[in-house]
Amino acid sequence: MAKRTLLLLLGLVLMTVSAQSQSWRKLRKQAEALEEQGNYAQAADTYRQAWEKKQKRTELIYKAGENYLLLRNYRQAAEAYSHVKDEIDEYPLVGLKYARMLKQDGQYDRAISAFREFTDAYTGDGKAILQDIIETEIRGAELAKTMPPASDSDVTLNLIGSGVNSNEDEFGPIAFPGDLLYYSSLIGGTARIYRSTSGGDRWSKGQIPENFPVIQNGQYCHGTLSPDGERFFFTICEEGTFGNQTTRCEIFVIERENNSWSQPQRLPDAINQKGVTATHPNVVHRGDVEVLYFASNRSGGRGGMDLWYVTRNRGFDDAQFSQPVNLGPSVNTLGDEMTPFYESDEGHLYFSSNGHPSMGGFDIFKSAGDMMNWAIPENVGVPYNSSADDYYYVSKPDQSGGFFASNRVYAGEKLSTLDDDIFEFRTEPEAITLEGNVFDRASGETLNNYLVSIIEITGDGQEKPLITEEFNTSAGYTFQVLPNRRFRVEVEAPGYEINSYEFFTTDPSVRAYGQPLFLAKATLPSEDGPLEEDEYASNEEDMNDPEEDGSTMEIEKTPESEGPLPTYTSRGTAPFDKVEFTTNAPRYEGTYYKVQIIATKKFVETAARFDGVREVGKLQTEFLIDRGLYRVLLASYFSQQEALNAQASARSAGFDSAFVVKYEDGLRYGRVNLK
Repeated sequence: MAKRTLLLLLGLVLMTVSAQSQSWRKLRKQAEALEEQGNYAQAADTYRQAWEKKQKRTELIYKAGENYLLLRNYRQAAEAYSHVKDEIDEYPLVGLKYARMLKQDGQYDRAISAFREFTDAYTGDGKAILQDIIETEIRGAELAKTMPPASDSDVTLNLIGSGVNSNEDEFGPIAFPGDLLYYSSLIGGTARIYRSTSGGDRWSKGQIPENFPVIQNGQYCHGTLSPDGERFFFTICEEGTFGNQTTRCEIFVIERENNSWSQPQRLPDAINQKGVTATHPNVVHRGDVEVLYFASNRSGGRGGMDLWYVTRNRGFDDAQFSQPVNLGPSVNTLGDEMTPFYESDEGHLYFSSNGHPSMGGFDIFKSAGDMMNWAIPENVGVPYNSSADDYYYVSKPDQSGGFFASNRVYAGEKLSTLDDDIFEFRTEPEAITLEGNVFDRASGETLNNYLVSIIEITGDGQEKPLITEEFNTSAGYTFQVLPNRRFRVEVEAPGYEINSYEFFTTDPSVRAYGQPLFLAKATLPSEDGPLEEDEYASNEEDMNDPEEDGSTMEIEKTPESEGPLPTYTSRGTAPFDKVEFTTNAPRYEGTYYKVQIIATKKFVETAARFDGVREVGKLQTEFLIDRGLYRVLLASYFSQQEALNAQASARSAGFDSAFVVKYEDGLRYGRVNLK
C-alpha cells in the first residue's frame, strides 16, 4: 500500500509539471483519452487542470466531477460539482449529484440543505418522481444522524487482512463452516472466485479453488452454494472493465460429481435474458423446493436493478426453474436493489439498496417474509452500514457472525473509498436461560421423571429439533438458548399427555425464559385414533346448519367426501408446495380454505396445546411422507373473511405463524396471503 501511494504521488508531481506547460485544449484532449481508456483517476485530475486554465469552460470541471464519481472519490466529486451545482439548465441533475456526494462523504447537514436547494430550483421533467427520490435521500441522511457512532458491544468488526483484500475490489463473500471463505476479487484486473482459510485472526492468501472448472471466456464471480452442497451457482460476466452494475452477467450452475464439479451450465433464457444482466444469485431450500434469488435489470421491474426469484422442484433431476417473479414493491424501488441473501433460520432477506432511506449510497437492509410476501425493509444500521457503499451481507452457518463488503474508510487501515474490501463481523450474544418446572395437572404435584425437547422454529415455519434430555428431579429443567429465535418446548412423562409452549427470545431486556407446564393424565389410546363414522356424520351435518343470518352454506360434496373418511395421497399444486402427503380430510368442489397452524413430528388431537383453537375449526392433518411431519390445519372455510378470522383467532391462541391455505376442487393450491 505504501509503495503504491509513493508511486501515485510521484506520478502526480510529474503530471503537474507537465500540465503547467500545456494549454487547456491539450489537457482536455488528454483527459478525454484517459477517460476512454478507463483511467478515471488521471482523467479527473486532468479535466480539473484544464478547467483551472479556462474556468469559463464549466464542462471541464463537471467532467472532472463525473470521473471522481466513477471512482467513488466522494469528497473530490462534491468539490468539483460545487462549481456548477446551480447551473441546472446546462447540467440538469448536477445539484442532485452534489448533494449525494456530500451525503456519501458523511456531511449530512450540508447534504440535507443541498437536497432541498436542488428541489426548490429544479423545474424540469419528472419533478414529482425526483421529489420522492430526494425525500428518501433526506430521510436516509436524517437516519444517519440518529445512528450511534459505534455498534453494540456484542458485535465486533474486522477488516480482513492482505491475504484477502488488495488494492482492487474484493466482494461477494460466501461463508462456510470451519473458517473457510470463498470470495470474488478483481486482482489482476479480471473478476475471479478465490478461496481463503482463517488461522485465528489471519486469513491465508487467496487461491483459485481446486477442482473448479476452467472458465474459457469471461469473468466469473458472485457465487452461492446450495444448502446440500450439491449445486454451486455463480455469474459469468463479459470481458472488459468490470463494474457491479455496468457489466452484463449471466447466471450459471455447476453440480458436484464425486470430488469434482461438472462443466458450467447456463441457466435458461427466461432467467438470462438477452441484453440484460442476471447476477448476484442466492440459493435456499424450502423442503423439496429450490428457490433462487437474484438481481436483474430486466423489464417488468420497478427500476434499475431489482430482486427476483425462481423455483425448482428438487424431487426431479431434470426439473426446470419457473418463470422469474419480481419480489414486489416492498423490496424493490425506483433505485437499485442487489446482493440478496436469505437467512432461512431467521426468515429474513438481507439485501442492499440505494432506493430505500440509506446512510450513504448502498445500505444493507433486511425484510421478513419469503418469495413475494415481504415486510417493509429495515435498515440494519451500524456497524454494517456507513456513509459509503455497503453490500454482500452473508451470515456464517453457525450464526456466530458473517461478512459483507464495503468501500468505507476504516480506522486507519483503509484510507480511501476507491475500492471494495471484505469485512468480517462477529457476534457474541449473552447467554439466555430457559428454565421451568413440570406438574401433574390434577394434583398440582411436581413431577420428577420426564423428557424435555427443545425445537427451534425457523422463519419459514420449519421445525429443527435441537436437544432432548431426560430429567429425574423435581428441581426443574434448565437450558441455554440463543437470542432472536423462536422455540417450542415439549414435555412428555410416562402416563401423561405431551404438553408444550412456544416463546421468542427477541426481547433484549429479558435474559431468562420459561413457564410451568401442567401435564394431564393420558387418555385411552382409542381416543387418539381415527374418527368413528357417527362422529364424522354429525360434524358434516353441522357444516350445513343455517347460519345466523338465515342463509345456508351450499356445499356440493364429492363422492369421496361422503361416509367414513378414506385415507388418500395427494400433492400440492403450486410450484413451492409440491410435497406429497396423506390425509383423510374431506374434499369439496370449488374454492375453500384452511388455516395451517403448525407442523410437528407428533400429533395428539386431544393435546392441551390445541384447546384454544378447537372452537375455531375442525383439526385436520396432512402427513408429509418424505419429511415425517404432520401439518395441523383448521378446516374448512368457504369465504376469505372466514379464513382470515380463523387465522387471527389461531394467532391469538399462540400459533403465531398460522397462515391460510387455498384448496381448489379438493386439491391443495398452497399458501395464500389474503387481505
